[in-house]
Amino acid sequence: MLRFSGLVITIALIIYIVFFLCRWLKRRETIKTMFFKTCFYVYTCGVIKFTMFPIMLDSFLIEDTKKYATGSYMNLIPFNSISEMFMEGREYASFQIVANFIMFIPLGILLPLCYPKLTWKSVFAISFIATVGIEFAQLLQDLIYQAPFKFVDIDDVILNFSGGIFGYIVYVIIRPLLRKMNLCPIVEKNSWNILLAVFLIYLLKVIRFFD
Repeated sequence: MLRFSGLVITIALIIYIVFFLCRWLKRRETIKTMFFKTCFYVYTCGVIKFTMFPIMLDSFLIEDTKKYATGSYMNLIPFNSISEMFMEGREYASFQIVANFIMFIPLGILLPLCYPKLTWKSVFAISFIATVGIEFAQLLQDLIYQAPFKFVDIDDVILNFSGGIFGYIVYVIIRPLLRKMNLCPIVEKNSWNILLAVFLIYLLKVIRFFD
């Protein structure tokens, strides 16, 4: 079984130095830009660690998983998994909800810091594509193993995407402070009215599922 151990961390470090840091230095990126992009790289590695690892490579282990890991591969009914988790226990459900929500908050904050020209639409789109991509990769693992090793859940998509939106709103709130600290360039004005309206519409659609 391949875990996110020293070997994987070493490979990730080599990739960072060879493919990213050297290119940033060649482009003469500013120190603050390289710092934000480095944070983004470390964050991405962390998300991959918690969502994709461990990876089973041993055929005997895969066969054992097929025997003992039973059940469905996925949930496509919004908030169904959350309801089931609350039935198992409020503390467990709260932890899972908060963890999935928090996981994508840094994405909404770091994306505009690394790439200031990104609009809120782009940040929202990237957040959505990222969480769907994670679930698709987990489904691909299940199909390869022919066992529900990773559970694909629409609720994870909803919570992750909501976290990305919230992260971007936090960025917009602290942006004036970041500009005073010369950490955030003035590129364009994002309309608070449009951003707030989109967030409220999304929030209302989410709440409707509980009715």
